[in-house]
Amino acid sequence: MKSKATTVSGGLGKRRVVSALCTAGPALFALGLLAIPVSVVLADGKDGTFPSAEQVGGEVFIKPMAVGTKMPTDIEIYDSNAKKADLGSLVAGKRTLVVFFISAVPVSVEQLKKTEVFVDKYGRGANVVFINADTMGTHLMGGPTQAIPSTAATMRLIKKEHNLKRDMYVAPNDVLSPKGVSTRLGIRGLPTSFLLSANGTIEKVFVGPQDWKKGDI
Repeated sequence: MKSKATTVSGGLGKRRVVSALCTAGPALFALGLLAIPVSVVLADGKDGTFPSAEQVGGEVFIKPMAVGTKMPTDIEIYDSNAKKADLGSLVAGKRTLVVFFISAVPVSVEQLKKTEVFVDKYGRGANVVFINADTMGTHLMGGPTQAIPSTAATMRLIKKEHNLKRDMYVAPNDVLSPKGVSTRLGIRGLPTSFLLSANGTIEKVFVGPQDWKKGDI
């Protein structure tokens, strides 16, 4: 397995892009998303392989949402009580860091507290929305949507154990669907964070765990 980290400058700010090139083998396992030992989780298919172009309705390696574009806010999300929530209302009129993570990977979860502490200190009043792009027990329960209650319970546990202030949300993600979160946003690794302006325009994109520095947000 090989991994590559690159820094891309341009648009409204600097984006850190972490990409991983991997070869399927016994070390890989599927949890709705694929965990790999480089602290980045790649969005893959249910059997541990990447979806085909036909399955996602286009290119396999979809380009991520670009700096300068508006992030869609009609993404289906639920709060930590498994009640449907509205992403649009959570980010409307507020400079916001939307963090997509995977609850099944400790490194991804640990990044939440680091992000919260950083934003509280250097975020210049930025809003933060944590969204778990993974659902627990998906295959046993018949699909991402059916697994929302158990995943919401996991969100409550994570919030308590990591002493997080912010509410946490769940986005049922089917990577084989053109409507899946990872497909719509072009997410190829988790965590992925989008910094949005008050009008919803993407200012920066951060892929993978971050060593946050003053000025990043």
